[in-house]
Amino acid sequence: MMRAKLEGDKLSIPEAIIQRAGLRDGDEVEVGLEDGKVVIKPLKPLVSLAKFKGELRGCVESSKVDPLEAKRIWKE
Repeated sequence: MMRAKLEGDKLSIPEAIIQRAGLRDGDEVEVGLEDGKVVIKPLKPLVSLAKFKGELRGCVESSKVDPLEAKRIWKE
């Protein structure tokens, strides 16, 4: 076990744990309680970033949709 420090509503997780979990900056995780213990689970994307970019390549160039609007729609 390693120690972590809670500051307000933020929890600093030791770098060694982050690396062993395969997490990178910007990754999303699921946080919950199981049997009274805090559990953090990585959320892996359904498709790889490379595949996603490949599928979308060329789609946005001819679109008249504002990229920020597309991002908002995507997150809904």
